[in-house]
Amino acid sequence: MGWNGCRRFSAHGESPRVAQPSPNRLRFAHTFTTESEQRILANAIAEFAATHPGVAVQQIISNSEVYNTVGWRLQFQGRSQPDIYFHWQGFKVDYCIDHGWAMDLTPLLAPGFLGQFIPAAIRKQSGGVYFLPQSADISNLIWYNRDLFARLNLREPKSLEEWLQQCVAIRQAGILPLAQGNRDLWPMGNLAAEFLGQSLGAGVSGQLFQPGVALRAEQLRGLNALEFLLHRRCFDLPGVLDAGAVGALSDIDAKVMFLSGKSAQHILGSWFLADITDARQKNELKFTVGVLPVPAAAGEVDAMTGVSTGFLVNPRTKNPKAAVEFLELLLSKKYQSEFAKLGNLSVRRDAAEFTNDPLATRMLEMLAATSALVPPPDTGYRPEQAAVFYEMCGKVLTGKLDLKQAAKYWTTEKEHLARKGL
Repeated sequence: MGWNGCRRFSAHGESPRVAQPSPNRLRFAHTFTTESEQRILANAIAEFAATHPGVAVQQIISNSEVYNTVGWRLQFQGRSQPDIYFHWQGFKVDYCIDHGWAMDLTPLLAPGFLGQFIPAAIRKQSGGVYFLPQSADISNLIWYNRDLFARLNLREPKSLEEWLQQCVAIRQAGILPLAQGNRDLWPMGNLAAEFLGQSLGAGVSGQLFQPGVALRAEQLRGLNALEFLLHRRCFDLPGVLDAGAVGALSDIDAKVMFLSGKSAQHILGSWFLADITDARQKNELKFTVGVLPVPAAAGEVDAMTGVSTGFLVNPRTKNPKAAVEFLELLLSKKYQSEFAKLGNLSVRRDAAEFTNDPLATRMLEMLAATSALVPPPDTGYRPEQAAVFYEMCGKVLTGKLDLKQAAKYWTTEKEHLARKGL
């Protein structure tokens, strides 16, 4: 395959040919799928090849949803394991360390390398540094059609109450307020976690995910916003999107709807800027995009859902020195500045120098201004606990549970998990 060979990983495994560990090959598993991201990686791999003759970098490119749910574990089940792999900081990184799938990189890092990042981005875990940060992802942002907002005389809302009323006004104007796909449950589940973080505070909302904690309907008051949007028909519009489609549509289908101008807004994370950049470069985007944080309700905490993404190295790699040197190159100012042009929010100390893109600049400002960060459930907590929450939110969104029933459902499901020791 050469130094820039790629393989696609699926939930059912790779091609039948098994690749044995080799000091002359670094298998790099990640979820960078856009053309813009691939160009950056190709340049980094070419530069690495020039300084490491005989060491090939083989990409294993995964669909983000597949990798996030099962791929990150399945890649360690066979002999063709990655040498370097992408991950989200949180429960999964802890799991990889505990299972011996990640190595302490401290002895191999160049002097001063860690000092290039903001202190909050570098976490000591189990006495070492296992995770090197690529970027910070903001999980929920309201991307909106600036041209349409101007036509309707709408400003950026200052509170959740104002935003909800704007959604109603957009619907009354005969325009779909939100194109959202929640078939895989995490998109709106992450939004729900942010609503809880804003209404309860980041620490208290996190306690709800702990085993054995019973829930009360009052604790779920943040989810009133989901019920409001559902009952005001903000997720559907005749002739554009059928009622209930939010539960059947994929997140990819939903973002295509927004980019094609069929909705006024789309809620998705900071990574969406890569899709916007691609659409703009291909002259497929026919309107100006704006972005704003999910506003907190009056008197509530200005919490934001976010997580660091980055890389780990498999201790079974036959060339740990080269693996770390490749990551140091990829995380250097040269390539981080290129990723920043796509909307990546670098956690390097010099990140402010990387972009003139107003959307990227706006997101960096949001990240710096937020008073509390709430982890996405599927990265912050045990997957079983996160799955129950996502299922519950999906049922609220499709009108199958009200908040009182949702509290009972969450409590009952947590009791089932507790009997399994989860």
